[in-house]
Amino acid sequence: MVTGFIIDQMMIRLGRWLRMAGYDVSNPGNADDPELLKLALKEGRTLITRDRGLSEACARAGASCMLIKSDKLEDQLREISGAGIGLKMNPSRCTVCNGPLVTADESTRPEHLADEPAWRCQSCGKTYWTGSHWKRIQQRFEDLRGQG
Repeated sequence: MVTGFIIDQMMIRLGRWLRMAGYDVSNPGNADDPELLKLALKEGRTLITRDRGLSEACARAGASCMLIKSDKLEDQLREISGAGIGLKMNPSRCTVCNGPLVTADESTRPEHLADEPAWRCQSCGKTYWTGSHWKRIQQRFEDLRGQG
């Protein structure tokens, strides 16, 4: 059973967008292809890559893998959506470190966000809120769902 995703270095930006949709996306940094494959199998994750050779190695090893064809984020998001992976804002993962988000309480919420919903990463402390950037991403997800 797939419990999340693992990305290679070429997919960092896409991985952040998947985290905004609430997916558990591991990024093991500069891991080489054999290490990525080993981690994908060990952790039950689907490997997302643009590397055809790595994708073929996944198939030979019986690992779940998605080969992304485009180098453009918008097209990558279309490929992900077309593969049945839902893209909807879900504030549960940090886009930077993949740590779990919790609702920010008064002691952890920046003062200027007193009236905004906000979340804080339990691992790195980054704060997220529903500002204009968030709303643009949400709109992009909605547009992608409308195209499917």
